[in-house]
Amino acid sequence: MATVPPDEEPSTNPGDPSTEPEQPGESGADKFGVTMIHPSVSGGEQWFLADDAMSDSRFDPQDDLTRNSDGSWNLKSDKVRMNVFTSTGYKPNEIATYDRDVLTSRGYMQSPNDWKNIEMTGFVKLNAASDESDNFDMYARGGKHNDDNEGCEGSSYKGALHFDGQARFQKESWHVSYEQAPYEQVTEPLTGRWVGFKTVMRNTQVNGKEAVHLEMYLNENADKVSWEKIYDFVDAGDWGGDAEHCGGADGAVPLTWGGPIATFRWDSTEDVDFKWLSVREIAPEQ
Repeated sequence: MATVPPDEEPSTNPGDPSTEPEQPGESGADKFGVTMIHPSVSGGEQWFLADDAMSDSRFDPQDDLTRNSDGSWNLKSDKVRMNVFTSTGYKPNEIATYDRDVLTSRGYMQSPNDWKNIEMTGFVKLNAASDESDNFDMYARGGKHNDDNEGCEGSSYKGALHFDGQARFQKESWHVSYEQAPYEQVTEPLTGRWVGFKTVMRNTQVNGKEAVHLEMYLNENADKVSWEKIYDFVDAGDWGGDAEHCGGADGAVPLTWGGPIATFRWDSTEDVDFKWLSVREIAPEQ
């Protein structure tokens, strides 16, 4: 187990992390001292992994977590879905429609403050896995991913960092309808070492139409500062298809709307440590 110096341990946050303002350790850093690629929106949605993670009403790890001596957390599960809700919470009864034309027009699935333009960050240490080709995922722009409502709540962009050091983005138009961007070899295999990982999604304009700019960043030595962009991709409405399954839109519409849930996911694992998770609202690309 890698140790963390005392001044790098996760910050104590006895309250609801959503209600406390960011307290950067330095300019351009979040409350954990992790460098932000894009600044947070003033007064926007944000969430940070709480010191008492199991009592956070906005965090649903769906498994029991164990606290490590260095302040990080451990999960021994082969199917992890750690959901993060906005300050409004997840209220499926308030999702009135899944029609892609309506979602595109108004910009959200459940509430105006749904997770949309966001920077997701986490630090992970893969201790053991049953399948080295599987991956860590960070995803958002939808709700629950199941077969209810014909899977139409399960839209998302997924930034995937694979255990073997590859990376790619995936687009889930609905659950389950995937399109995959090409793999890129971005680092060495992950087993046995801490790495930082960011997924960024924000709306942009391409030829006068709304599109989505996707980015992934890697902090190879987990020092919280040395981030390298490892993937850059734009969905301008020419990636994937099958959106008409959920009504309205025809073909490959970009997922320009927000959703009430952001998720940290991994499969095929036996033992994983994690720390310094966050989801922050950022501005759309100008």
